[in-house]
This record gives sequence, structure tokens and C-alpha cells, in this order.
Amino acid sequence: MSTLLATQEPASIDLAGLRAERRRRLFEAMADHGLDALLLGRPGNVNFAVGARQLWTAGARPPGPGCVVVAATGKVHLLSVWDEGVPPEVGHDQLFGLKWNPANLIPSIAAIPGLAAAKRVGSDSYTPGFEQFVAAIAPGAELADATGALRQARQPKAPDEVVLIEHAIAVAEAALSAMQDAVEPGARERDILRTYLAAISRMGSPQPPTEGVVCATPRSGPVTLRRIPSERLLGPGQLVTLNPSALYAGYEGGLGRTVAVDHPSPAAARLLSRCRAALDAVIDRCRAGARGADLRSSDAEVLVVGLGLGAEPPVISDRAGGDEPIAAGMVLSVQAWVAEEGVGGVLLRDAVHVVDGTPRVLSRYGSELG
Repeated sequence: MSTLLATQEPASIDLAGLRAERRRRLFEAMADHGLDALLLGRPGNVNFAVGARQLWTAGARPPGPGCVVVAATGKVHLLSVWDEGVPPEVGHDQLFGLKWNPANLIPSIAAIPGLAAAKRVGSDSYTPGFEQFVAAIAPGAELADATGALRQARQPKAPDEVVLIEHAIAVAEAALSAMQDAVEPGARERDILRTYLAAISRMGSPQPPTEGVVCATPRSGPVTLRRIPSERLLGPGQLVTLNPSALYAGYEGGLGRTVAVDHPSPAAARLLSRCRAALDAVIDRCRAGARGADLRSSDAEVLVVGLGLGAEPPVISDRAGGDEPIAAGMVLSVQAWVAEEGVGGVLLRDAVHVVDGTPRVLSRYGSELG
């Protein structure tokens, strides 16, 4: 596998054609939801609409119009001050520059052809004063929540999108192998984190979707799954959860496994079998027509999240998402967690493609403790 896998475009995928397909789905969803324009600020939504490579930042970004989509012209407009990473089909006339003062930003956005005539404008985020902002760029327009239209466009994955997610999973699997080799007595959780970051960087994917990729579970007292790696040392027989993800062409993929430091105990092996059985049962229920409540389990704590250009809806857990519909074309991250005092905890996670019939598991990595 190339050490620059994630930075290279697969020859089998027409990325320009994929971007056109995503825009087609977006404009179709806008029509179905009665939206004349979209103001998008969330990175995943901007990426879906435009396909431009975005500057990665370690912190959250404040909401703002990073992309404007106009149904009347069939064009998308991007907040950008340079051409780097901007697809060739997005011309210079479709770029608007960064303005720190909203009073200066309003005229540049208001000048976008077709926007002023919009009667209903959808947005994926709101801030105080956003209604006044919309009134200034599209006088008389109704401000609407664009969540429904965006979900309709983004949730069903085209075949090429599934391939890109599989490439991201392959990067995560390579990182998992490196992380597993680094699990030994005396290692620290943050040592494993550094191994993960180095591995995905070597594979050409230096932007980690998350740093919550390792947790050494305690062998005594309450067992909880922590998301922030610490400096605590790994000890013999301890169960360590490894939960890497990676990005490929903007698409996220990942998997989770649990390994034992040195040799697993019989009790740990039984806990793994229990978790694997619970996860397999939930995966088998990831079928078109199911609801979120159907994916819950009495044998494990389950978390199901949509996968695509980053994490996507739905989000299903023991406490949320019970009414979420499961539809063909979705790609889901399905995770199971079980814990037992005196033994530790086991986490397993696989990516699942919802298809007509038996769900297709996209992860290929074994789940042995050794």
C-alpha cells in the first residue's frame, strides 16, 4: 500500500463526475424542500456542495456562509481567497472573498446572481443576527432549516462514495496495525495516540477526525470508556480499546478493536465474544426499513452514526435516535461496548453499507484480542 495513499486520487473514480452527481442530488433535494438558495457553513456540507479542499483547523469554526448555492442559476459559490484546492468547474466568478466585517461581507454575497430574488433560503447553522443578514442579501426571503434537504442529498451514498469510504477504512486499518504493535507493558496511552497520528500521516492523511482513539480500561473498579488519552501506563493483561478513523478525499472511515496487553485472560476472551455477538446482531438489523430503536441491544451499549464526508446523521444510541429511519444507501459506523468490573472493557466498531438484503460490512480487520 502506498505511503501516500490518501493524497492520491484513485484511477477508478471520476471525482469530477462524483462532484457533479452530488450537486445534482443537492439541487433535487432543494427543489423537493422548496428552497431557492442555501447558505452553508458546516465543513461537511460545504465539501459536499463544492468539493473544494478546505484548510484543516484544530478547533471548531464559528458558523458563517462558507458556500452559497443558488437554484435559479444552478451554481455554487465558495468563500475562498485563492484557487488552491478549488475544483476547475468553480470559476473565479463563483468565489467571494473573506471579510472580517459583516458590513463588508454583505455586499459581496448580495451580488451573487439569483440570490436577491430567492423567496426561501435554507441554512445549516444560525447565529444571533442571522435573520437580519439574510434580509440584507435576499430581501423578503423566508429563512428555513436546511437539515432535511441536506440529509436527503447526503445520506444515500453513490457507489464511488462507498469506495472512497473503503479507502479511508484501509488507512484506518493500517493505523490500527501500527497501534496494536505499540501496545505493550509500560507504554502510555499518548504513546499509542502518537503512533496513530504518525501512521495516518505516513499514509497521506494527516488530519485526524478525532484523537479519542485509545483507552486503557481498568481491571478494578468501575469501567468507563474515556475519549481523551492520558499518560497512564499500560499493564499486563489490561484491555486496551483502539478506535482509529481516517479521511480519504474528504470521506471518513474507521473501525474499532480491543487488544490485551500481553495475553488475554479467559474472562477477557468471554467479554470479547459477548461484544462480538452483540455487534453482529446489531449489524444484521441494519436493513432498509428499520428504525433506530431496532438497532439497540440489551447485551451492549450501542452507538450508530452515519459516515460520509465526516460524521453524518443519524446518531442512534440507547437514549437517542429511536425514530431515525434506516434507508438503503446509507453507510453507518456501528459500535458496541461492554464492560465488566475486574476484567475491563471491550469496544468493537465496524462500518456497514445498508443495501437491499444482508448489510455489507466494509471493515476487514479481525477482532482477536491477541
